[in-house]
Amino acid sequence: MAGTVAVSIHDRLKALKWLAPGSSGGEYALTATGAAALDALGVDVESARALRRRFAFACLDWSERRPHLGGALGAALLELALRKKWVTRDLDSRILSVTAAGRRDLLARFGVPHSA
Repeated sequence: MAGTVAVSIHDRLKALKWLAPGSSGGEYALTATGAAALDALGVDVESARALRRRFAFACLDWSERRPHLGGALGAALLELALRKKWVTRDLDSRILSVTAAGRRDLLARFGVPHSA
């Protein structure tokens, strides 16, 4: 995910201390609290760790000029958001739209306010 919502989620994951600085610049480690919380939400953290891509890192969002969560964990969060219908994907582009359920759940679960 990218854009305002993704940047807000990134910031909240750090504020909640679900993400911690990793071993190299820009990389993140998932804390035990973060792993448990994401698992409870339905993110398969271990499957994301097993992928051949980087696990979690700060990725500069071109529209917001601030980082969103990149890597396998960011992709897993996108899959969760699509599966739970927090966002819908535009058929002809990569644009995502936040649904009413998404606005409610992103606020309740992450403290991320968003107006469609």
